[in-house]
Amino acid sequence: MSLPKISISRPIFITCVTIAIVVVGWAGYKSMPVDLFPDVSVPVVTVQTTYKGAGPSEIETLVSRPLEDEISTISGIKRMTSKNMEGVSQVIVEFVSSVDSKYAEQQVRDKVNVAKPKLPDEVDDPVIKKFDPSDTPILMVALSSKGTIGDAALYDIADQMIKPRLEQVNNVGAIDILGGRKREIHVLLDRNKLRNREISVTQVASQVGAMGQNIPSGKVNQGGKELTFRGLGEFRNTNDVADTLVNLYGNEVPTRVSDLGVVKDTLEDEASRAYVNGEKAIFLQVYRQSGSNTVKVAEDVIKQMEKIRPELAKMEGAPEIKLVTNASQKIKDNLYDVNETIIIAIILTVLTVFFFLGSARTTLITAVSLPVSLIGAFMLMKLAGFSLNIVSMLALTLAVGLLVDDAIVVVENIYRRMQLGENSLVAAEKGTVEIQMAVMAISLVVIAVFVPVGTMSGTIGQFLKQFGFTIVFSMIISWFVAMTIIPMLTAYFAGEGHGGHGAGGDHKPKGIYDHTLGRLVRGFDRFQSMLEKYYEKLLRVTLRHPIMTIVATLMIFFLSIYTVTKVPGTFIPDDDSGEITVTLEMTPGTSLDGMQEVASKIDKIMHDDAAIDYTTMIVGTIYGESNKASFYVRMKDEKGRMKTEAFRDHLRQKFADFAFANPVVKKYDSTGGMAQQPFVMNIISPDPKDLESSATKLLETLKKDPRFKDVDSNYRPGKPEMQVELKPGAAKAYGINTSTMGAELRAQVEGMTPAKFREKGREYEVRVRLVENQRDLKQTFNDVYVPNVNRKLVRLKDVANGELSSGPASIDRMDRGRYIQITAGLAQGVGVSTVIADVAKWTSEGGQAAFPSSVRYNFGGDAENQQELAGSTVMALGFAVMFIYLILASLYESFITPITIMVALPLALCGAFLGLFLANQMLSMFAIFGFFMLIGVAGKNGILLVDTTNQLMATGMSRSEALVQAGKTRLRPILMTSFALIAGTLPVAIGMNAASRTRTSMGVAIIGGMISSTILTLIVVPAVFTYVDRFRIWANKLGSKLTSASKEETSHEEATAGAPRESGVSDYAVTAPEK
Repeated sequence: MSLPKISISRPIFITCVTIAIVVVGWAGYKSMPVDLFPDVSVPVVTVQTTYKGAGPSEIETLVSRPLEDEISTISGIKRMTSKNMEGVSQVIVEFVSSVDSKYAEQQVRDKVNVAKPKLPDEVDDPVIKKFDPSDTPILMVALSSKGTIGDAALYDIADQMIKPRLEQVNNVGAIDILGGRKREIHVLLDRNKLRNREISVTQVASQVGAMGQNIPSGKVNQGGKELTFRGLGEFRNTNDVADTLVNLYGNEVPTRVSDLGVVKDTLEDEASRAYVNGEKAIFLQVYRQSGSNTVKVAEDVIKQMEKIRPELAKMEGAPEIKLVTNASQKIKDNLYDVNETIIIAIILTVLTVFFFLGSARTTLITAVSLPVSLIGAFMLMKLAGFSLNIVSMLALTLAVGLLVDDAIVVVENIYRRMQLGENSLVAAEKGTVEIQMAVMAISLVVIAVFVPVGTMSGTIGQFLKQFGFTIVFSMIISWFVAMTIIPMLTAYFAGEGHGGHGAGGDHKPKGIYDHTLGRLVRGFDRFQSMLEKYYEKLLRVTLRHPIMTIVATLMIFFLSIYTVTKVPGTFIPDDDSGEITVTLEMTPGTSLDGMQEVASKIDKIMHDDAAIDYTTMIVGTIYGESNKASFYVRMKDEKGRMKTEAFRDHLRQKFADFAFANPVVKKYDSTGGMAQQPFVMNIISPDPKDLESSATKLLETLKKDPRFKDVDSNYRPGKPEMQVELKPGAAKAYGINTSTMGAELRAQVEGMTPAKFREKGREYEVRVRLVENQRDLKQTFNDVYVPNVNRKLVRLKDVANGELSSGPASIDRMDRGRYIQITAGLAQGVGVSTVIADVAKWTSEGGQAAFPSSVRYNFGGDAENQQELAGSTVMALGFAVMFIYLILASLYESFITPITIMVALPLALCGAFLGLFLANQMLSMFAIFGFFMLIGVAGKNGILLVDTTNQLMATGMSRSEALVQAGKTRLRPILMTSFALIAGTLPVAIGMNAASRTRTSMGVAIIGGMISSTILTLIVVPAVFTYVDRFRIWANKLGSKLTSASKEETSHEEATAGAPRESGVSDYAVTAPEK
């Protein structure tokens, strides 16, 4: 028994199944996590190692290289880079997408353990971490005070009050504190007093560390009870630190810390400073736990902030807490926009169907497929572990126009039979069964396109998985609805003869159709009738001159191919979020105060701009780079404001006088905070001179091209440094080695933190070093002493030379060799694909910035993503076309018939290419989404035409007449399904607000493709069918002849086998030789 017959004979059963689908789907929708994009498991592992006091060159040689040498032996590595900065090594290992991220992390961890013995003893344990999408802050909170509260007290409020309170919120992960200064106990030693007593700074630090701790001393049993012993030495106040015994001097006279210097209760050294609108602040970055709902976590944190505010207002200085950035807001804005788009798309689609059918009852029956299919899809999405994000919701938006296709085809065919006199029950069953092959073909073709999309490889494939399978899920539910619910509702609720105008009935509009709406429907119906007449005439002309139609279509296709070469390409278009990032970088060696002076001027320029709501400023970095500063800029959310991209250009002009600070203005990335520039190029060479000269030459070329903005590289001139090198002979004679010398110099200048100081449950570092006016080794080189192997002090100048030189501010490596990365923003309307093609020409032999043979390069950022997307797209499209052909061949039991239907596929891309070109849109990831959608739906019109033509020809009708009648019969459902998809996509193409404008290219591509596909399919498919059918007849005749000849030959052989053989005919001609 067929599905349509079951649904009509058992309406209550089908109704119950439908209710179950809707209820379970709605429950799935309410329980799905919410995020901006799908979670992508990227097999990237970072290894960060701290070696305090070491320069970039030492970090490269002593830390990064040993780690790289071991890690490079792991299989499956795609790329390995390292950044070597002062005191820090950061090795980033990127694996191919097929490698499991947990496996990759464990492999890296094992290799790091092997490399550890090769690292210097003073190096901190490497911190190994795999990339997690949740490792980006969802909120940034600022704490500031206009009162007299001190820096240490404000930091304690952030660290001891606000941070623990926010950490209590469900699903909050880590919270990082930026800016501010923590309390610290400083032991400031005098060099002269140390020298007089033959004591080094490292010796003092060692004693402070030995004294300032509590040590468990064991336990004993006493009468069945256990008694634990502890040695207490932890510092309770600064006097305890000052009284610490260092050694016994002379006649056992004790030398204490207070004899060698002073102990101060002060603040840690400033590594960075944070500001909001020019006021000093402390930032707290809030992270969520992996897999949690970003929007829910952010909302809960904001509620907790509201509870904290009244408590802060009562404290000294009345500190204020303010929400600075909120990644969840962008998620909510985008999802609200997508939901709004879905609702508008449903309304437009239903109205389109209504005008075509001319019957409210018929329209409502057809419209049932939309909510059931959409809500039912959530059930399968939940089971697949999907989230509610832009990609999955966008797939549902596009699916709106598809989901009514099956229902339209079924309803239209049922009403056509009802107009021929069949009652609703018979028409519902026979009409659905008659068209079920075509409906199945339409659904399977769409599924055949999006299954390859959902199974694409690489990071992009993980990104597109939810897009492809969300449409597949909705199409499965849609097909079920069309085969069950639609015929059941039509059988029992349509009524006799209620086909409406669109179904070919003579029913006159009544009630709601009176007056204006009625006239519109009747007018639209007359237009359809007129269109059918003109189409019939055009079709008969086409069938008389099919070759001219095919040639004209080929010309249009090649024209579209030419136009797409003029369409700029990018990965994801910029959004108009009103958020901007600005970075500054001055020459290495610039002090924090010097950097702040410049940064404050730029901050004031932005703050005085009427278009800006507020700014945040961070001077310095967590890595101690005092020559850098960064800003977050939020524009006012006003109607008619300047677009974000245009405002970035506006800021660049304002910063023209600050070129020495290298200002870079770029888009803000709410998922990671600091977006990468769209143009990223990595230049690699084993020859440092070739590397530097090639990068410099290309930089000059790019700066002259107006398409590139904020051209920059990671190569920086040397940072001034004092280099101390031992004299081998003297060092050996005095018993001095590099390790002890380096440790002592680092202790004198930067200091050591050997102990903790606790007060009221809070823990602070104790730092030991020289007083401030004695830390400049350049000025005091002749007075510096270091200990030898016997702890005797030796004058440094007697065993070493000091020379003022310059060293690199940072050293960047890729695949175990040094590289320079060039980055740039792009002018408005300029695509990444265009500029990388030009750069490739410039750097090739004979180009204006030609690279020598020792230099190679690759592209990163948007260019790399776009190249990966292009490769994956070509493969997915290839599989989709193959699957479509195999499905159609299986359904029609013919290898020839599918060719006619598949002619429609390139016809859809014609309009898509032309649409992007005429609408001045970029070829982006969203436009690629549109291409896949077009491939999936373009064949449906051809399926309807070919399926009906074959049925008519089977009744004995001639080919030409069958094509004309099929065209007339299927014109309405073809136009209905096409215009329904166009109507559903229209809100996407318009881009009704800032959140949706990044997706405009997708809507334009789909609408352009559907227009070209619909028009050309109605004309070209019949023309191609003529030639394909002729070929089929010729092939059948040829096959018949070959079969007849074979049968005759076989009959002749059978006849001659029983007859006497003629003389001279060998037995070997018919039988095997006897043994």
